[in-house]
Amino acid sequence: MSDSTGSDLAEYLRLLDEVFDADYLALVESAEREGRFPRQLIEKLGTAGVFRSKWSSARHIDLPKLVALSERLGGLGSFSVSVGVTLHDSAIAVLRRFGESDYLREIADRAVEGTAIVCLGASEARGGSDLQNAESVAVPTATGYRLRGAKKFVSLSTVANFIILVVRVVSDPDADESGEVALFVVEADKVEIGEPYAKLGAAFLDTAPVEFDLEVPAEAMLARPGTGLAALSWALGSERLSVAAQVVGACDLALGVTVSQLMRRRQFGKTLFEHQALRLRFADLQARLDVLRYALRGLAASRTPLSIRTASGFKVTAVRFGEEVMSECLHVFGGAGYLSGVAPVERWWREMKLGRIGGGADEVLWELVAAGMRPDHVRHDRLVTV
Repeated sequence: MSDSTGSDLAEYLRLLDEVFDADYLALVESAEREGRFPRQLIEKLGTAGVFRSKWSSARHIDLPKLVALSERLGGLGSFSVSVGVTLHDSAIAVLRRFGESDYLREIADRAVEGTAIVCLGASEARGGSDLQNAESVAVPTATGYRLRGAKKFVSLSTVANFIILVVRVVSDPDADESGEVALFVVEADKVEIGEPYAKLGAAFLDTAPVEFDLEVPAEAMLARPGTGLAALSWALGSERLSVAAQVVGACDLALGVTVSQLMRRRQFGKTLFEHQALRLRFADLQARLDVLRYALRGLAASRTPLSIRTASGFKVTAVRFGEEVMSECLHVFGGAGYLSGVAPVERWWREMKLGRIGGGADEVLWELVAAGMRPDHVRHDRLVTV
C-alpha cells in the first residue's frame, strides 16, 4: 500500500483546487441540463494530472488521495460526475494492479492521462451481484479467447474506449461446466451497446446494456481464471471507499445549502434556524458527518492496507447516513423542495439511493462485514456466566 506524505497530499489538494474551478462546475451544470456524460469531465482531470499524481505508485492505491478526490467529487453536487469518475478510476486500479501485458499497461497509461475512458461490465442480463455464476463466457481459441454474453448495467459504456468484462472461462459453452471467473479488456467499439436507460437519478451517467460475441488476443486477459473475483474485489474496494468519501462531500454541500435556507426562511416571526427543534436536528447531522469525515481521513492516514471488509462497512454506513441527511434537507425546503428545478435537494435525495444499490447492495456488504467478524471466546468465558 502506497500512501502520500503530508506535503505530497497538500500539493494534491492544491491541484484539486485548480482543477475543480468555475469552468469545471459549468461543465457539470451543462451536462446536467443536456443529460449526457461528456468525455471532457474525465479528460480534464487526466490532462491536469489528477490521476497521474494519484497513481504515481504503479500498482497500489494512495488512500489519502483517493479520499481527497472523492470528497471533492461529492461536493460537486452531481452523482453522475462523482460516480462516473470513480468508475473510471476504479478501472485504473485493477489495470494498474493486475495488467501484466504491454497491451494492458498501455491502456492503463491512457486511462491515467484521460485519453481513454475505461468502464466495468459485471452484472449479467438478469442483474444482481452473483458474479461467480456469471453466464458470460470465454472459450479458448488458437490465438486467444472468444467472449460471448451480455451485461445489463454498464455505466459509461456510451463514452468508453474500453470495457473490462467479467466472464467464466470454459472449454465448451454448451456443456454443463462451471468454469472459473476471469477478467478481459475489450474495445468498446467491438461490442453492441444498447440505448441508455432512463433512471431515477444520475441522469447523465449513461448506463446501457452491452452484448458481445468477439475474439480477443490472450494479452487482453486482465485476470486469469480463478483470480477474477479477487481482482474485481480490488477494484470494488477502491470504488466503495470512494463512494463513502463522495457521501461526505455531498452531505457537506447539502447541509451548507440547507443551513443557509434555515437562516433565511422565516416562520412564526423568526428564522427556521431559531427554532430549536430544527437547529438541533441539523447539529446532530453535522456532528455525525464530522465523525464520518475524520474516520475516513484517519483510515487513509493510518497506512492500513485497504480490505474489502473495511471498504464495504464504510460504504454501507456512509450511504445510509447520506440518505438520512438528504431526506432531512428536503424536508426543510418543504413544498418547494419537492418541486423539480426549484432546489437541487430533491435530485440529491433521489440520487443518494443509487449508493445503496450500485457497487454492492446493503445486504451484500453486510455479509462481507459479517464474514470478517471474529468471536472473543476467551473473554466471553471470563465475563459471561450463563
